Amino acid sequence: MFLEKNLSKLIIFTPIILIILVTTLVTFSQISHLEKKFLSDREKIKQKLIEEEKNKLSQKLTSISNYINYKKSKNNKILKNRIKKRVDLAYNIISNKYNKDAGIIKQDKIKEELIHILKEVKYDNNGYLFLKEIKEDKIFARIYPSYILYENKDITNIEDKEHKDFLNRCKELLKDKKAGFITYSLKKINTLNSFEKISYIKKFEPFNWIIGYGEYLLDIDNLTKQDILARLNSINFEDNNLIYTINFKKEFIHGVEDKNFLYKELYSYIDKSIENKEFDKTNFYWTKNYEKLFAYKFIKEWDWIIITSINLKSLEDIILDILGSKQQEEDKFIKESIKIAFMVIIFGTLLTFLISKKIESIFKSYKNSIESQKNALKNINATLEHRVKEKTKELKEFNKKLKDKIKEEVCKNREKDQILYNQSKMAAMGEMIENIAHQWRQPLSMISTIASGISLNIDFKMYNEKETKNDLKSIVDTTKYLSQTIEDFRNFFIENKHKESFNLVDSIKKDINIINSSFKNNHIELITSLEDITMFSIQNELTQAILNILTNAKDVLIEKINHLEERRIVKIQTKAINDFVYIYIQDNGKGIKKEIIDKIFEPYFTTKHKSQGTGIGLYMTREIIIKHMKGEIKVENRSFEHEGIKYLGACFEIKLPVNIEAV
Repeated sequence: MFLEKNLSKLIIFTPIILIILVTTLVTFSQISHLEKKFLSDREKIKQKLIEEEKNKLSQKLTSISNYINYKKSKNNKILKNRIKKRVDLAYNIISNKYNKDAGIIKQDKIKEELIHILKEVKYDNNGYLFLKEIKEDKIFARIYPSYILYENKDITNIEDKEHKDFLNRCKELLKDKKAGFITYSLKKINTLNSFEKISYIKKFEPFNWIIGYGEYLLDIDNLTKQDILARLNSINFEDNNLIYTINFKKEFIHGVEDKNFLYKELYSYIDKSIENKEFDKTNFYWTKNYEKLFAYKFIKEWDWIIITSINLKSLEDIILDILGSKQQEEDKFIKESIKIAFMVIIFGTLLTFLISKKIESIFKSYKNSIESQKNALKNINATLEHRVKEKTKELKEFNKKLKDKIKEEVCKNREKDQILYNQSKMAAMGEMIENIAHQWRQPLSMISTIASGISLNIDFKMYNEKETKNDLKSIVDTTKYLSQTIEDFRNFFIENKHKESFNLVDSIKKDINIINSSFKNNHIELITSLEDITMFSIQNELTQAILNILTNAKDVLIEKINHLEERRIVKIQTKAINDFVYIYIQDNGKGIKKEIIDKIFEPYFTTKHKSQGTGIGLYMTREIIIKHMKGEIKVENRSFEHEGIKYLGACFEIKLPVNIEAV
């Protein structure tokens, strides 16, 4: 009642509310999307600018590093050139003097004058000329400013390791060359520390002299450092992009220390780079608040760290300049979106209101129509109720008749099955009587022959007590065999469906004993390959099923195979796989025709003449295997080989559970 009363209001207001909600959500979604895009673009631009600044910083540091390497290389070349020129100058002076005085003045006098000339040669730095003379594998220091005490003395076996190394290097060089550069370590004059030094030596052959001049690399390095620092001071950087140099002890070499910045964390980061031996690349460090980015590069040979930085706060202004127009466009779009959403809400509300009114009028007409139909349905229901009662009564009567009919048909089927079973037993009895006749024919003939022989011996006075006893024993043994045969056949006809444990080989041998004489009389060879398997099942019914298949195989071989032209063979094989037993019974009777192979298990189906077969043997075999023994049976044509000859025939495959209770 409440629903009908408020339905018209729901029809009018529900769509209006939905339009407002949907429009609001769509507008909000678009604005939110734009905001996210704007922030994403802002972050991308920021990252791009940061990468550009990082590249700029890296390029600046790389440029400075390259300039340092260039300057070092250039100064080293200048140094080598200067050293060589000074040695060449001294060499030329004494060479000219020697050439002028040779043959005029005594050699010793020339030596003294030449040594005096060389001592007078002075240079404008710490470099000095030295002169050594090699005489009979000994080295004498003639001019040696760094160690004046050694002058004019044999220094071949000098104890100072550095001097000794220097002398050895000189010897090695002058073995193959007349002049060349050598690098070695030597203490500076008036110092205790050793420094790397480079010298140029040249051999003056007239007196077997070694003339040389050298300078400490530290001196040229200091000059190079002064040039580099002067160069760095001459470079103008923006306030936002400063550069300064410190050493590994964190002492400022160049630039001004920022008193407002705490360098502790930066220096800690630099120490980690030194530990990790990151000397060849440009390293970066961010401050905690990401307001400043530092880039630094190592000049390892000088223990220098060149540092430059950028204040990232200045990037915000650049980002705002780039995104300013986008922000204005976004604000404009948001305003337009809100206007459109407002118009959609108004228009949608009006349209919905008109449509709702129309729906309300249609609903009322439908309501009236439904009321009239309700009344009509009440009348129809009353009529239908009466008819349903009548039909229900008829259906009950029909169900009763159907139950009686089903009961009658079930009884008929049971009678039919019993008739089939009796017919099967009668057919089996006929087979058994025939088998008994085959089994008894030879033993009875043997008894008759022995009795006739005893009678003739008595008639002709040839009686022998020992032979007569042996003959009577043979008659007794033969009668026992006949009695056992009767017992085997009697057991076959006993209806026993008791489940028991039995040996499969023994069970099959019982079938073979029953039918063996019939097989021999019909020239049928029986081949067996039996596994020793113990089963728990219905032994008597399995015996009957196997006997039916063997009998069927015998009849087929007699009908299709001429024993004078070809051997008649029946093969029995058993094997156990997992929890199942497989029994294969195969003959060489050429097989079963394809058009009838699927029908051989049907009742009353036979390929024999009516006087020879009933067609229920294989049907009963299938019933026993499937229904009674919970197994499977199938037949197919298969070929097999025996004694090098191939044969074709029907193969019956029986699959049974080892334990019928486990299925």
